[in-house]
Amino acid sequence: MPNFSAATSIVTHCSAIYGFFSTDAKGKGYKGALGAESEAVIAAALIQEGYTVLTPNGYMHRYDLVIEDAEGKFWKIQCKTAWLSRDKTTLKFSSCSILYKGQKGRKETIKMNYANDVDYFAVYSPDLRKIYLIPITHVGDTENSLRLVPTKNNQEKHVKWASDYEL
Repeated sequence: MPNFSAATSIVTHCSAIYGFFSTDAKGKGYKGALGAESEAVIAAALIQEGYTVLTPNGYMHRYDLVIEDAEGKFWKIQCKTAWLSRDKTTLKFSSCSILYKGQKGRKETIKMNYANDVDYFAVYSPDLRKIYLIPITHVGDTENSLRLVPTKNNQEKHVKWASDYEL
């Protein structure tokens, strides 16, 4: 696992990026623009931490970034945008992509997880202006959550604390 130290200052500096991209980034409207912002904030934070950040050419890759650590090892990163749960106790993010296919009015939705395609999810929360780096082995196949505050029943088992993954 690469050694990531706190990157709070870059997130503060990059918060000015929020709102920079147009609403048709990657031809995907508002969600595409939000994803592009998250990717830019994450890349800037990793660069400030001293990592070489590489981006693939085009949009048909199963990863958004590749980083090289101090030991010369490469890690594939999938960037995601997180949202707060309604009660603001957890951050939610998707760990799958959705493929829409069909013809003549018949549409099929296929959820594709990232198993064997990426090493880490880099998750940016615009609400908290924080980045979380989560190994692929620590996420489920579709939707995931990181807990911000203790559970009402004080359950600790199987709880993924956001603070454990903060960049």
